Amino acid sequence: MTDKLVDLIGIGNLLESLVTEDVITCEERDQIMAKIAKENGIAEREYKSPHIAGYGMSKREVLERVEQRKSAAPQDKIPDDSYISLTEIARAHSEEAPGYVIQRWLRSENTLAFLNLWEKENNPNYRDSGYIELLEKKKTASFTLTPKLWIEQTKVVGIVSKQGKSGGTFAHPMIACEFASWIAPEFKMLFTRYLHSFWEYFLRIV
Repeated sequence: MTDKLVDLIGIGNLLESLVTEDVITCEERDQIMAKIAKENGIAEREYKSPHIAGYGMSKREVLERVEQRKSAAPQDKIPDDSYISLTEIARAHSEEAPGYVIQRWLRSENTLAFLNLWEKENNPNYRDSGYIELLEKKKTASFTLTPKLWIEQTKVVGIVSKQGKSGGTFAHPMIACEFASWIAPEFKMLFTRYLHSFWEYFLRIV
């Protein structure tokens, strides 16, 4: 999978969220996806797939996938196919081992603050006390925060760790976009360009 396609998956899943909230229609989602893909040289056969942010899915199908995500138990498996592999993003944008890249991302206090806010909004079982404990432990130079430790300590649902050949670290699209923006200036530019285009579109219809 190319790094540009990995980036497009992240943006596409955000578009899917906008569809569920009736901010844009399914048709507008597909049009925006096609425009971004064309501007970045991504072949039509690559992005025209339901696996790429539900391209071509109806509103009913999108809502069903969202319900699957909410009812899933993500501690030991990927909740659904909208969760994005942080391991793949790291592999596409860095020569370092993906696990080490993700650990470096978790060292950032801004990262943890973002994850803390996301879990508070989306996870009723989130352990805020675990977050505070980890912040204290981070003050020790020898302490290493791994995805597995973050999951176990705080009972998060936004990040999932899976072992095995097809395993790795997976995250909700919003969190994956935060990670991609941290690791790849190209993604940040692509995402900013999308936001600018969407804002121009919004101004035209209000």
